[in-house]
Amino acid sequence: MKHRILYVEDEKILGQLVAESLRKAGYDLVLTANGIDVIRSYREFKPHLCLLDVMLPGKDGFDVARQIRTLDTNIPIVFLTAKVQVSDVIAGFNTGGNDYIRKPFSMDELLVRIASWLREKYGQAEVGDSLAYSVAGYDFYPKEQLLITPSAKIALTYKECIILTALFAHKNSIVNREHLQQKVWGAETIYNSRTLDVYINRLRNYFSGSNNKILTLRGVGYKFIAG
Repeated sequence: MKHRILYVEDEKILGQLVAESLRKAGYDLVLTANGIDVIRSYREFKPHLCLLDVMLPGKDGFDVARQIRTLDTNIPIVFLTAKVQVSDVIAGFNTGGNDYIRKPFSMDELLVRIASWLREKYGQAEVGDSLAYSVAGYDFYPKEQLLITPSAKIALTYKECIILTALFAHKNSIVNREHLQQKVWGAETIYNSRTLDVYINRLRNYFSGSNNKILTLRGVGYKFIAG
């Protein structure tokens, strides 16, 4: 089952970018641009989590949160807003919010927080294609975004999770660089080709000291070698 997210955002470009990223991450999503339509969308869509901007036309996000709380006292509500005063943060929590993320924000951070709240409320977030991978002393749980090493438990970002899933699923085989780029960033024009190398190096560090290796094949892609 895919988790459903109701996303309320009146900034058109930002709303489209975030909505696209959430859909790529595997969530069902309804995007609405004003506070007046939220309750109708809520009743029709029956979301598992709500993302609310605060400064909305018609009715602000705090009022929307109050209304949602009259219908469901437990659904996770996450505010995404440029209002950064302490009083605004306090107001967000006092009106029923579970989390408060300041704009501009990182999609990695947003995805991790969404997964965390869904896991808290429903027991498991929908991330990744497999329940678990076990490779030479390492256990990887894509849906929990968790890598368990012989010495630590590592909470992965969403992009790390997607990349590592591809590498584990094709261990000891070459994973094409363009394939990874498409899986993680899709057609995003803001993607920097060097960013993938940064993520690969970060993942490589998680396996330091073991016989598991992530090899770079220049001009081709990457290969995960299971020790």
